[in-house]
Amino acid sequence: MKKQVSMALSLLSLAAAVFFSVLAGRQFLSVAAGPEAVPEGSPVETMRGEYITYSVAHPVACFAEEYYSGNERRVSKYAYVTYDRERRIFLKIVVPERKNIKFEYLMRAVNRSAELKESWGDRQEEEERPVEVTGSLMLIEDPDETGRILEALMGEDSHSTEEMDELALAQTDWYMIEDGIVGGIPVSNVRICIVSAGLNLLVFLLCLVSLAKKSQVSDGRKSAGDAVGQLLEWQRVWLAPWCEEGRKRQNRLVVLGMAGVVAALMAVGFFAGYPVSYVLTCHLPVGLAAGEIFGVPVLMGAGGYLNPDKILRACRKSLEREIPQQEKREAMARELLDTEKQWAVLETGKDDARYGIAGEHYWMVLSGRGMAVVAEADRIKKIGSETVTGQVRSGKVRMAYTYYSIMIDYWDSQKKKGHDVVINFDGEDTAGHFITLARKRLGERAAEVVE
Repeated sequence: MKKQVSMALSLLSLAAAVFFSVLAGRQFLSVAAGPEAVPEGSPVETMRGEYITYSVAHPVACFAEEYYSGNERRVSKYAYVTYDRERRIFLKIVVPERKNIKFEYLMRAVNRSAELKESWGDRQEEEERPVEVTGSLMLIEDPDETGRILEALMGEDSHSTEEMDELALAQTDWYMIEDGIVGGIPVSNVRICIVSAGLNLLVFLLCLVSLAKKSQVSDGRKSAGDAVGQLLEWQRVWLAPWCEEGRKRQNRLVVLGMAGVVAALMAVGFFAGYPVSYVLTCHLPVGLAAGEIFGVPVLMGAGGYLNPDKILRACRKSLEREIPQQEKREAMARELLDTEKQWAVLETGKDDARYGIAGEHYWMVLSGRGMAVVAEADRIKKIGSETVTGQVRSGKVRMAYTYYSIMIDYWDSQKKKGHDVVINFDGEDTAGHFITLARKRLGERAAEVVE
């Protein structure tokens, strides 16, 4: 199962890495190299499609390029018709709303009379300072868009002169630069795509390493030398299927969670009115990366949860705490190894599994959580049972729980509070079955020991 998960994850991550690399690879190379400065005197069309820095010195008209979704009174992007004195051409410059104020100051400042400029002094010089924009120089191919530019240029609020208007009407090719956009993709989105592509490539390599390790691992297990090791190895019969079923359920939930994160972020993007290109270069890679960061470690088996080897190692440590003396622990293991299956009970659930076995002198319960409980039958003074119910808070939700406890007290108890041994089962039938086995082992003593 884990091999299949690694294989599917490797293919998915490779496809995602290729997709985002193709989507933003060329633009990333431009962003990594940095914007080019437009050479003085060179025709602007020679930089077509290139990522450049352009100094806006003479904006003469403005109009709304884009509105916030659902609110046509709030402009999100402004378009400025800019006159390039050196090349005697006009360009369309698109800037976000937050940069609008700089262009407004510049547009008012460059058209003041000489007398007014002199009266403004240093402040006029500061406001006339060109504003730099960076982006790809793109040819405007839509005639309607050219019409919008000319309409703004000839409008009442335009600061153009008659000579400029004549030049604009004679201009055949119109170019635009959208600040912070390279190849139609925001620079920040280009970086997001590349980071996501790199993350997916890393996941792909990790999956390959995981698959290579699995192919080198032998199916045979090392034989346990001592009796405790043999006893624990026997538990694989019930523990391995329970772990496998738990991993399947866990993987389904993780995959659904990862898909849910991606779908939710993309839905937010479309609901907010972003174009498809923006959603694909921002919301999709961010959602996929977020899902992978939290989901891939679980799919790859990080943490050891539902790993039979680690659970059995934890059970061994727990047994060592229950019975510190090695000889006594080995005697317990040898006895339980010789105990027939009719003296055992098994309880499996979504959250835990428990295997209990009642030997002649030792009773043991192992948990899928790596816990072990041992009771010594010869020392038992009293056995009681109770049903425990309550509630636990999980976030904002209260969840009810019920389990069944078997409490054992010893004749020579050293505890001042509580019981010497407490065995818990989730099911009432399982707890009742274990008590039945205990009664049989105790024989005539059961009447006075079991409450």
